[in-house]
Amino acid sequence: MKTPKYCKFSFISINKTLAESVAWDSLTKKQVKVFIYIWSCLQWHKEKRKRAYPLNNGKIEISTIKMRKSLGISKQTCSIAVSKLIEVGLIRLTRYGENRVCHMYKILYEVVPQKEERWKKYPEKNWKDECPKEPNTLVGLKTRFKSHPNKVDLNSNKQSSRVDLNKGNSQVELTQNDINEGNKQSTSLGSII
Repeated sequence: MKTPKYCKFSFISINKTLAESVAWDSLTKKQVKVFIYIWSCLQWHKEKRKRAYPLNNGKIEISTIKMRKSLGISKQTCSIAVSKLIEVGLIRLTRYGENRVCHMYKILYEVVPQKEERWKKYPEKNWKDECPKEPNTLVGLKTRFKSHPNKVDLNSNKQSSRVDLNKGNSQVELTQNDINEGNKQSTSLGSII
């Protein structure tokens, strides 16, 4: 038995207005599959003799790992597809996920009022600025390929070679004579033993 690609859902209808729109024409086959996958995650409620309505639109939590595994697409293809769907106005990000928290989506087609259907305004207007951004992993960008980013000039290094016990941490300043006398005492002790 073949494992299902999508969550449990009975139908998706693509009306003529969407099918002939610039937003729909700009999508690739894999981006359409991602849209259908997000649609399939809607949970429907139906009352007697009334039209069914989605319960979780705007709160659709989807693990991109599960989506990629189900659809058989790479991480990059999945993130490009989500960004494209946001850009053309078919979905909107309602929560930015990070640190093992899923993104939360809202579908802006057919299950929302017409004034919220952004895709009708594409390409005159796009929502590229709402797409999830890559995390800032540019730590050390300026020094990444340099062996010594800040070379120490030993000639201009003004560090003291003496320890001062009277200042700060009860350290005493030793002179060169004190060091020489200490060496003489250790050699004389070595000769006695």
